[in-house]
This record gives sequence, C-alpha cells and structure tokens, in this order.
Amino acid sequence: MPKQVQLSDDAYATLTALKLPGESFSDVVRRLAAKKDVKALRQLGPRIPGWDDARFHRKAAQADRRRLQRLLGERGRRGRSR
Repeated sequence: MPKQVQLSDDAYATLTALKLPGESFSDVVRRLAAKKDVKALRQLGPRIPGWDDARFHRKAAQADRRRLQRLLGERGRRGRSR
C-alpha cells in the first residue's frame, strides 16, 4: 500500500540525483537500504545538530539487552511456577 512521505527540498533533490533511469523513488530507497548505504541515506536530509549515531546505537543496544533480560527473567519465573 503506498504511503506519503514528506521530504525537504534538499532531500528530494538528493533522492532524485540518486535515482537511476527507470527507477521509482521506492526502488531507490529499497536499493540504498538493501546495500545499507548509510552514507547515501544520510545525504537525504540535514543532520540534526548534536546528533551522535554511535551514542544512539549504544543506548538502543543497552535498552534491547535490558528488555531481553527482563523477558527471559519473566519466562524463567513462569516456568518455575508450574
């Protein structure tokens, strides 16, 4: 199902420049995401002042670990109460 996405003018220009002949914008996004071409994806819009990718990913990984530990702990407690 198609979705509408708002892009800044500069992001639209960048996406257009990355588009190959015969490729849709969806195709461009899929191609960049499949290659995990982070540098090209970052060009799609302005950087947020003070944004730290490494810090964001560290915090996300820590949150994932805490959630996994909590879920595994809950599973273990349910298994013992049977």
